[in-house]
Amino acid sequence: MLRVIEIENIKGIQHKRFELGIQPNKPSILVAPNGFGKSSLATAFNSMNNRRIVLNEEDYHAENSTNLPRIQIEYTRPDGTPTTLEATDTTNTISSEIDYFVINNLTKPKGNASTFGGFANARASLIIEDVVLVDRIPTNVSFNYSFRNSQTRFGQNSKVLPNATPVLTNLKLVEELSECYQALQRANGDRIQRRINTIIADINSQAGTTETLTNWITTHRLNDLKQIDNLNTIGNLINEFDIGYNSETKSYLAAIQLIWLYNQDINNFKNACTYNIYRLDKQRFDATLTTFNCTWKNIRSSETGGKLVVKFPKANHISNGQRDILTFISMLFKAKRNLKKPANILVIDEVFDYLDDANLIAAQYYITKFIKEFDTLGKKIYPLILTHLNPNYFKNYAFSNQKVYYLDKSTIQVNQHLIKMLRKREDKNIDVSLRDDISKYLLHYEPTCINRRNDFKKMTLPELWGEEHNFYQFLFDEVKNYLDAREYCPFAVCGGVRVKIEEIAYCQLQNSTSKMVFLSEKMTRPKLEKAEEMGIVSPESHYLLGIIYNEGMHWKENQDNVSPIASKLENLTIKKLISDIFI
Repeated sequence: MLRVIEIENIKGIQHKRFELGIQPNKPSILVAPNGFGKSSLATAFNSMNNRRIVLNEEDYHAENSTNLPRIQIEYTRPDGTPTTLEATDTTNTISSEIDYFVINNLTKPKGNASTFGGFANARASLIIEDVVLVDRIPTNVSFNYSFRNSQTRFGQNSKVLPNATPVLTNLKLVEELSECYQALQRANGDRIQRRINTIIADINSQAGTTETLTNWITTHRLNDLKQIDNLNTIGNLINEFDIGYNSETKSYLAAIQLIWLYNQDINNFKNACTYNIYRLDKQRFDATLTTFNCTWKNIRSSETGGKLVVKFPKANHISNGQRDILTFISMLFKAKRNLKKPANILVIDEVFDYLDDANLIAAQYYITKFIKEFDTLGKKIYPLILTHLNPNYFKNYAFSNQKVYYLDKSTIQVNQHLIKMLRKREDKNIDVSLRDDISKYLLHYEPTCINRRNDFKKMTLPELWGEEHNFYQFLFDEVKNYLDAREYCPFAVCGGVRVKIEEIAYCQLQNSTSKMVFLSEKMTRPKLEKAEEMGIVSPESHYLLGIIYNEGMHWKENQDNVSPIASKLENLTIKKLISDIFI
């Protein structure tokens, strides 16, 4: 678990401590308003190398290099032990246990200047920075496998051996083999080799065709081979792949050859695996890029200067949507190659805020797939998606197991009686007529009277709230507290704004039929739209404030209900709009 992230003196953050409690292998969406410091958090992780924090001059807090940076992580290891890791301008213990990678926007402005007739002509354009997928392409190393050498080592009945070349040319199988170096090495131990050699000697004492020998091994010796530790790891792996052997016996005979080959030159075998895994990754990346690359520009990876690079055209030559998803996928691929430790942090800095609907879904698919790959390998990945958009109110955030964290966590207190009333409103065990009356008479404007004092007393709610004029007065008093910079209940302010906006529209209607039609609508926006149909046009601000009055009239369990509302209410423009309503 990633319990706490604490940052000092990096960009806009002088000192902030984020108490999060983030679980691994789940999309974690970190929400904060623009200007809060989300990009400063991303810069913090991006500034760490394996030994220390290295900041550009403009990334020191207040651009003052005497403000020494620090990043601290309180973290629970996979074995359950808590630890505190820290990076400064001279040290880094975070990198000893956790890998980290940052994905951010790669589109940058570029200025060009030319001179004509003594006059300077400056032009600006947008460029997309190249993505270096692989900093150093591995050396092209072959496995140096010789089928003839394997036959010679096996002995008299070597004709039963399958050629192991199909194993070593299957890139996915090679990738899996690279996770089995320990088994390949241990299978070369004296005890295991004696058991293997005994079985080989037994095979060589038999007579017959290749088919006859294969059948004999299957009947009499395959089970013995399967009982040999480490050999069975390799044999079972090969048998999972359709490479033309069509026989578990052949898979085990190929496994014996791979054990010989590995221990003949361990470094060469590993280097050959590394190069073939690189080839596989390049194939995967190019295939994925092709899926999304519908532009006339042929964007693909290329080997340049010993690096694997994705070069993009100028930003105005492809659509914004294509640019965003292609750069995101490129960076996600690079992240996968960089995050190698048992615990890893992936920071995605506001990329999601600018993707269109379809590309947002595509990005979520690739992140979900990314998480699953780490989970399958038994590794922990903490994807931290930084955004100013609250995903609880955007349907295109479709992760099945996402968790939302508010970085700008509010300490403002909500009136506990109001929380209880909002819960009662959703309680199916409460009489439906009472629930309807709470919505109609208290949470919306209603000029007729209600008396539910006895019911409120039974629910241990303030008895006076059972009459709408008393409840409205409570809401309006809290709005006044808010506008006068005193302590206030944010949910009461939301309710007061809604009631006042509906009251203003209602009071402009002239006849009883129009008023009845207005009141028959159950939601604020339809009420205002209905009034507009009847000639009463509400100010645009009354619609825009729906982000306030709609959000604060429901209490959602198991989430931070207060921070997103309090953050909006602290916005000076929002405060001015609300003030105008109550003038």
